[in-house]
Amino acid sequence: MDAAGIGSPSSRPLRIVIFPWLAFGHMHPYLELAERLASRGHRVSFVSTPRNIARLPAAPRVDMVALPLPRVDGLPDGAESTNSVPAEKFILPIQAFDGLAAPFKEFLDAACADEETRPDWIIVDSFHHWTAAAAVERKVPCAMLQPAAAALASWTSQSSVPRYERKQTARANTNHGAHGLSLGERFSLTREKCTLLAMRSCVEWEGEAFTLAASILSKPLGKKVGLQVPRDENDGSFDRHGVASTVRAVMLQEEERRAFVANARKAQEVVADKELQERYVDEFVQHLRSYATTYGNFHTS
Repeated sequence: MDAAGIGSPSSRPLRIVIFPWLAFGHMHPYLELAERLASRGHRVSFVSTPRNIARLPAAPRVDMVALPLPRVDGLPDGAESTNSVPAEKFILPIQAFDGLAAPFKEFLDAACADEETRPDWIIVDSFHHWTAAAAVERKVPCAMLQPAAAALASWTSQSSVPRYERKQTARANTNHGAHGLSLGERFSLTREKCTLLAMRSCVEWEGEAFTLAASILSKPLGKKVGLQVPRDENDGSFDRHGVASTVRAVMLQEEERRAFVANARKAQEVVADKELQERYVDEFVQHLRSYATTYGNFHTS
């Protein structure tokens, strides 16, 4: 159980629904959070599609909710994650994902019909505007969880991003899915409906990017734990000369080497600090309790 005491209504196990985007770079960290919350005695439901759930690690303390992914023209059979679709067909999983809106509402209605199963929180990803709207309609507070601070901080400004990366991220401003919304619009609508915005990060790990992301500011600024290999501005390619020069800088240039080693060591210490990670999870739970109480959604069952 988390740090709050046991006995009062505000300290009973929370009932939490977690619903990540259909990418394993999102599903894995969301499932990790689900397991950590469940290990504290909270009742956690993890929502995804059948094939994605089958490919994720076992999580016996978490209730895995499989919603069949609707079929759309052009989406390969069995493709239920972005891993199974080339980047140029990114619109297809978005269209299929929008088809989960109705089955998710049915799941949520069934959960809210009984005070024993009514969620205290729904935790969603960036593109779940219809999930957040469904939560608000049923008076369940919703939190949007970002996988990393640097990604969030970089989304509002592309001025310092290489041309090849701007091309890759241009889809954020392109309409996708059944609702005719860009990824940026989906993000904004989800954020507007959410009571709480959280990031899977900390100041010890992402440094200044964390502060920037907290205010939804311009570009990512992280600690220097490595050197980037020079790339072609237009297509992002690199050659052996660029790789060799970067390796020489790390191995032979004393100032660069010292900075790399010192910051890499600090990053390693943060990753290995399990106590710090558990403390942040406990603090996250306390935020959920506090906001849920303010939202008026706590039940005494």
